[in-house]
Amino acid sequence: MLTRSLLVCVLFTIGHCYFEDYGNVPENPFSPSQWNLRLFPELYASESKKEFSAEDRSIEDSEEREQLGPDYKDPVKPKDEPTKLSPAPYNPSVIPGGVVDVDAGGIGLPDGFPDFPDTFGFSSSFGNRNPDNFFGLGGFFRPFSEQKRWWKGENVCIEREETVDDEEEEEDTKQNESDIVKAANFFSTSISLSNCHESPSKYECVTKINNHGVVKTFVVRYKCCYGFKRSDDSSGCTKQVKLSPLLTTIEDVGGKELTSMIRSTGLEDKFNSENLTVLVPTDDSMIEFADKMVEMNQVPDAVRRRRQVKNPVSSKNLVLNHAIPGFIDLSELNNEDLLSSAYDSKIRFNFYPTRDYGKMLTANCVKVRKGDNLATNGIVHVVDGVLGPVTEDILSMIEEHPQLSTFRRVLKNSNLEKNIKPDGHYTIFAPTNDAFGKLPPLMVEKLLNGDACTATIIKHHIVAHTVCSSAIIGNATTHSVDGQLLNLQRRDDDVLLFESNAKIVKTDIMGTNGVIHLIDTLVVPESALYISQSLKNENFTKFQALLDQVGLTDELDSMKNITVFAPSDAAFENPKALKYIESLQENKEKLKEMVMYHVVEGHLESCDMNNNVMLKTKQNENSVRLNLYSTLPIFSNIINRATVNCARLTGYDEKSCGSVIHEVNNILIPPSRNLWDEIKNDEKYSTLSQILKGTDLETVLKDEKVSLTVLIPTNDAFSKLDPDDLKELMEDKKKAVQLLKNHILTEVLCCSGVSRQGWGFDTLIRTLNHQHQSVSRHGEQIRIGGASVLECDDLATNGVIHTINKVLLPQQTRSPGFGFFLFDI
Repeated sequence: MLTRSLLVCVLFTIGHCYFEDYGNVPENPFSPSQWNLRLFPELYASESKKEFSAEDRSIEDSEEREQLGPDYKDPVKPKDEPTKLSPAPYNPSVIPGGVVDVDAGGIGLPDGFPDFPDTFGFSSSFGNRNPDNFFGLGGFFRPFSEQKRWWKGENVCIEREETVDDEEEEEDTKQNESDIVKAANFFSTSISLSNCHESPSKYECVTKINNHGVVKTFVVRYKCCYGFKRSDDSSGCTKQVKLSPLLTTIEDVGGKELTSMIRSTGLEDKFNSENLTVLVPTDDSMIEFADKMVEMNQVPDAVRRRRQVKNPVSSKNLVLNHAIPGFIDLSELNNEDLLSSAYDSKIRFNFYPTRDYGKMLTANCVKVRKGDNLATNGIVHVVDGVLGPVTEDILSMIEEHPQLSTFRRVLKNSNLEKNIKPDGHYTIFAPTNDAFGKLPPLMVEKLLNGDACTATIIKHHIVAHTVCSSAIIGNATTHSVDGQLLNLQRRDDDVLLFESNAKIVKTDIMGTNGVIHLIDTLVVPESALYISQSLKNENFTKFQALLDQVGLTDELDSMKNITVFAPSDAAFENPKALKYIESLQENKEKLKEMVMYHVVEGHLESCDMNNNVMLKTKQNENSVRLNLYSTLPIFSNIINRATVNCARLTGYDEKSCGSVIHEVNNILIPPSRNLWDEIKNDEKYSTLSQILKGTDLETVLKDEKVSLTVLIPTNDAFSKLDPDDLKELMEDKKKAVQLLKNHILTEVLCCSGVSRQGWGFDTLIRTLNHQHQSVSRHGEQIRIGGASVLECDDLATNGVIHTINKVLLPQQTRSPGFGFFLFDI
């Protein structure tokens, strides 16, 4: 639906434009009215890039900082060296991203998601996690906070890491710096920045030291020693876990079927001698999987190929696919982490908040039921299903899938494959061949040919993050790579719906860079409607009728990457517009040109607009002028109004087939003359024309490179001057220029850009004589420098003219004791 609200582009804020790089999706506020499923790239960012939360503390002094190493000493600080910097303050408005399926009230801050239910084996991480920031008053309450420093207790192990910026990075930095004007290098001295962060299972301090350009990063990490856990709020890790061999632990958590398969495949020694993290399917899921394997073995080869039933993986490789070398503590994982199994298959981990304010973890879209069961030589996590090998990316899987042959061709012809990166993480809701079979043949043909709307339709089916089916709980929303809201639903009968009317018929087809869900219906969003259909839906009936009259409907629908400024129906009732259109009725080609003057090359959304820009149109490459204004008396940096050729934009950003439509409140009439020619050829400006003739301003007003506003007093206004003064103006061109410069503003000011006057606030606009004129609106009356505007927005190729009711005299101070002529200095 076309937005009928104000255009608001706040300085230094991020707009709502979306990018072709599917790795980036802009943030959006969470809706408190429903469960939401939203995607943000920042969720659970890697430890090396993670920002610290509000409870993080900045350690200014080396005495307070965690010990970086047994022999480490801070560099000597030279005299007069600037004081060390504190880290940037935490911004509580930044909400972690990822797949979200909770009410806005259930979203925590970084590392502040409510933790897994007790069955998962995690305790809550809410509360005051940083003792040095107790009640936000730092060390004032230090006696209270000392009791909570659990990492200072017993059975806590310390890990230390030290890294130095690599040479390549330094070279790149030097090269970039060489392109910048040389300035004082603030960081050439010794600076130390430290931040510490606490979670339920870890306390970590990261210190960056810049010693005369050499940057070192030290990480000190406190964790419970292996085999120990924290117990309530006690200091240290006092709860000792009874450790058993890995196979015994697997069996104890309910993995008897997996244990039996490990022994039958000759892998018992590997599980006894190596350190492994094992994802253990429940016995029920293993039995169900075995039944499927038997069924698959009975399927003829021809049928197997047709159904894309691949040869089943061997039991040995299946076991190895559930084992990851090393110790993987779930509390150390981040959203979208991708690990390799012992079978060299990929396992992707994802976190999803849930309705009960907990959080769910999946491994290759299989829910992790209970995690972190420690063994003597590994860690065991229980999962709800069997993990199949994942060795191909999603484009390769689409290429091979027999039910996606039509989708494959459409995707290829839409030229979108290049945006799906091998190292990304995507979700594709892929329509099956049967889904395309439901469409009219003509539409299928257009899609296969890569028609203008094809890319928009396909992008509506792609999400830039992994959305597992288990994350869809009740009603949920997310965003497509095109920035459009997507609705997902799990009905009471467990049927999953995409955009309300498309059933998800097969879920969680995992690839190395995402997941595919098959749907039975192609969804055509409103943003993929042809321009003519969008105009009809938004009730631009008269503009659409004009398109039909001149035969441009099909041509406009076939255009790609354009912007349409569509006049509202009310705009056609303007007497000036009616007269102009009537004058073109006998000339169909001229009428066509007038219509195409409303069509601009390029996709221009409101957040991409800039002030005083000439936009090239489809009408013989003539241009329209775009201007932005702030009509708020105090917040002058907030842009809340836009005009095109002084026609106000009243609706914004209706997307249509890769193009965009904006509503304007007037017909756009192309100007044909510059400011001087407009003045010279209009009888009502005859007095001003005589005064201007022969002055330097005549050349200025002819210049096509300028953008000016000329305030022209009527002939009647000039007649009210003293006859001697008027005669002086006609004869003395120097004094005439001095007066007339006071009537020329150095920017384009449309009447729609004039705000109502607030008490105590004036809008001032500079004139050519370096003075300022106050501008205000009182009701429907616009006043500029004490004169009332009688006629607005007479357009010229290099500016705009307003007719005013009085001559604006120069602002001068009278010298005491002397009289002066009006134009004396």
